[in-house]
Amino acid sequence: MTGLQAGSSAEDVISALARTSGDVAAARRVARRFAALDEGERSALLWSEDAGARLVAVLLLVQAMRERPDDELTEEYLAAAKAERFDDPLLVDLAAEELVGAPLVASGSTGQLFALAKSDVAMVRRIAVVATLAFVKQGDADVALGIVGRLVRERGDTVQSAVGWVLREVGKRASEPALVAFLERQGRWLSPGARATATEHLPPTERDRLRG
Repeated sequence: MTGLQAGSSAEDVISALARTSGDVAAARRVARRFAALDEGERSALLWSEDAGARLVAVLLLVQAMRERPDDELTEEYLAAAKAERFDDPLLVDLAAEELVGAPLVASGSTGQLFALAKSDVAMVRRIAVVATLAFVKQGDADVALGIVGRLVRERGDTVQSAVGWVLREVGKRASEPALVAFLERQGRWLSPGARATATEHLPPTERDRLRG
């Protein structure tokens, strides 16, 4: 298998994926099989017109980041997102925390997140939101609420659904009082779906009050 991985092409990966169900679990198996795919072939997958190829490419980037953290992996991922190659939120939700958020936690810097939140591309703004989960899981609510506060009025579901998800995690993993305070100030701007997600783990009385 190692030999196959080392000498494989993007076409080999697409062919392997085509023989599966094509879901995320199958894409993960294919990504593990082709873990040694070289950078050029991985890039070809990332910029492919094939949606499954892009999914495997993103999973390959995550695998590579876990094996050896490298800022170039983050930049490769963000370049594709900024070029509007991502049309499926899964490509954000499966990778932004590890490819964007975790390196920023390690560096102690948050400026890039706030820059991403200003992007004209909705998926890039979603990356900014989802990446804050890396901070939330360290018990830091402030970064997530800072990003969400800049995007909470956005109407599109691409960002709103991520906002609801991250707010829920803030309450579960970082600070329930901070979540409640944020919702009291800005909850009215959330879509009904995002508000429901954000409050689903709160005590029933508090949840009902904040859903209003």
